[in-house]
Amino acid sequence: MLARARRRSWARLLSATAGPALSLALAGCAAPGRWTDYTSVSIGQSNGGRIHRPAKMPRRGEGFEVPRTWRERGNQWGTEELVALVERTAAKVRAESPRRVTLGVADLSPKRGGKTMWHASHQSGRDVDLIFYAVDERGRPMAPPAVEMVHFDGEGEPFVPRQMSALGYEEPTWQARRFDDARNWALVEALLSDRAVRIQWIFVSNALQTRLLRWAEKNERPRWVIEYAREVMRQPGASAPHDDHFHVRVYCSRADRGLGCVDTGPVWQHEKKTYKYAGPERYEPALTRAIMVRPTFFLHG
Repeated sequence: MLARARRRSWARLLSATAGPALSLALAGCAAPGRWTDYTSVSIGQSNGGRIHRPAKMPRRGEGFEVPRTWRERGNQWGTEELVALVERTAAKVRAESPRRVTLGVADLSPKRGGKTMWHASHQSGRDVDLIFYAVDERGRPMAPPAVEMVHFDGEGEPFVPRQMSALGYEEPTWQARRFDDARNWALVEALLSDRAVRIQWIFVSNALQTRLLRWAEKNERPRWVIEYAREVMRQPGASAPHDDHFHVRVYCSRADRGLGCVDTGPVWQHEKKTYKYAGPERYEPALTRAIMVRPTFFLHG
């Protein structure tokens, strides 16, 4: 009894002298590496991390589905922010499309994060692979492929990579597919204009980047989105060119950053300088102001 009373007295003394901040930290263990805020937390880097309290991507929802191959893998876990972002953007693209379209959602992360046989990244719940929208030769939307992603060249035509052809390509619908410029750009635009989550990278092949930006310019999409997409879309140098899907990576949320989430590569301050100091041929005051005031870029900054 005496020992218990002493512990209570010591706890009251700590609370009184250190104030509410310490009390909150003791209650939640709020520090890097200490999982604390009772929501999903991305820990570490995308290529060397894990997830606590992950959210699971539903098998299907408004405007999206997880095709069979990726359901069977089971890598359908991410931060709450990432899962909600995919749901919002898929629903937005469907709502704005004249015909019913469905986004194929492939891998996020394993339930607890970490490496898999399919990815070196996708370890901390902030990466997701989104299968390209496709249409048939008559321009009608096609459902996501069920077996394998389809590769597209710069003309939007499907092809089978040489190494996959040698092994046998199993997606039965690949020959009928054409890259859907309008819907794939709509997806990029929805991701970049989201008001709750900031996109760090959209990995996609150089040929398809060029195709998408050309489509956006021709169709007079918002200038700030085009310039933002030009900076964010990248063909990775140390992996496949990503000509069969978008690999989307989001920044750490502000809360997760304080709990051990680590952004690698450029941070938002660097991005702002890219727009501001890129030279007279790139710098447009109205564009810079538009980017600066977007609520998207400050909720998790």
